[in-house]
Amino acid sequence: MDKKSKKSLFFQQVCAIIAVAIILFLLFQTKYFIEAAVSKNDSYDVRLEEVEEVSNHQKAYRLFKNGEYFGDVDYNLYSLLDENGNTDYRYCHLITSARSLSFSVILGAMMIVVIVIVMSASKGTPFTHKNANRIRLIGVLQFGLAIVPGLVKFLMTFFRFDYVSTPLTMEGFYMFVIGFAIMVIAQVFDHGVKLQEDIDLIA
Repeated sequence: MDKKSKKSLFFQQVCAIIAVAIILFLLFQTKYFIEAAVSKNDSYDVRLEEVEEVSNHQKAYRLFKNGEYFGDVDYNLYSLLDENGNTDYRYCHLITSARSLSFSVILGAMMIVVIVIVMSASKGTPFTHKNANRIRLIGVLQFGLAIVPGLVKFLMTFFRFDYVSTPLTMEGFYMFVIGFAIMVIAQVFDHGVKLQEDIDLIA
C-alpha cells in the first residue's frame, strides 16, 4: 500500500470513528430523555439559590432531581401553570430534554452527511451529483434545525399548560439564512458538476 492509500485509509478511519461517536452521543441523549420520561413527578424540584461561583450574591433558579443538583433552568418555562394552577417540573424538564434531543438528532444527521461527503472526496473528486444532493440535504436539515426544536417545545407546552409563548428570535432567523445559503451553494455546486461533465465530453 502506497503512502497516498495509507493516508486515505487513515482519514476514512478517523471519519468512521467520528460518526460512531456522534451515534453514541445521540443514543446517550435518547437514554437520558427516556429516563426523564419514566421518572416520578415528585422527583424534581426548582429552588432559587445563591450562585456560589460568583461573589455578588447573584441568585439563579436551579433544578434538583431526587434532592441532587441537576442544573440551572429558565424560570419562564418552569413556572408555567396548567388549568388547575399547578406546574409540573418533571414535564418542564421533559420539554427541555425533547427540544435538546431533536436539535442533537438533526445536527448529528448533518454531521454524518458532511462526513459522507468528506469520505467520498478522499476516494476521488468531490464534484459529483451525489455530493450536490448531499449538500442540499444539509440545507434541508438546517431548515429543520431552525424549525423542529422550537416546534417540539411549542407543541409539548401547548398540550400541558395554558400559556404558550413563541417569540421569534434572531437565532432562528440566522438559521434560516444559513439554510438558504447552503441551498444556493448546492445549486452552484451541481451546476459546476454539469459544466465539468460537458467539458469532459468535449475533451
